[in-house]
Amino acid sequence: MDIKSIILVFIGGGIGSSIRYTISKYTDKNFISFPAGTSISNIIGCFVIGLLIAYCDKNGIPKKDMFLFLSVGICGGLTTFSSFMLDIFYMLKNENIQYILTYFSINFFLGLFFIYFGFLIFK
Repeated sequence: MDIKSIILVFIGGGIGSSIRYTISKYTDKNFISFPAGTSISNIIGCFVIGLLIAYCDKNGIPKKDMFLFLSVGICGGLTTFSSFMLDIFYMLKNENIQYILTYFSINFFLGLFFIYFGFLIFK
């Protein structure tokens, strides 16, 4: 890991987070009890990261600086869900089916548990 990579992720993450914030502020005011902004951000992030993977693979482009900036940075800032889904995509692509349910379960259930745990600490 080098400083250039850290800076690219840092700047991209800021951009992605700003986009997520804007989407959430715009959409959440129209949906009272459903976090539409989060869902929209997750879907957009997954779509963009899928486009990036396909474009790089199709054109033989190494996944270096620009990929890091766009995928880990912008998409990661837009939503960590895209990174989670990217991991699952690679498991499918590499035929590691046996790990998908475990990976999904750990992230989903432990994530939900720790949100609740953190909530209880400050309740």
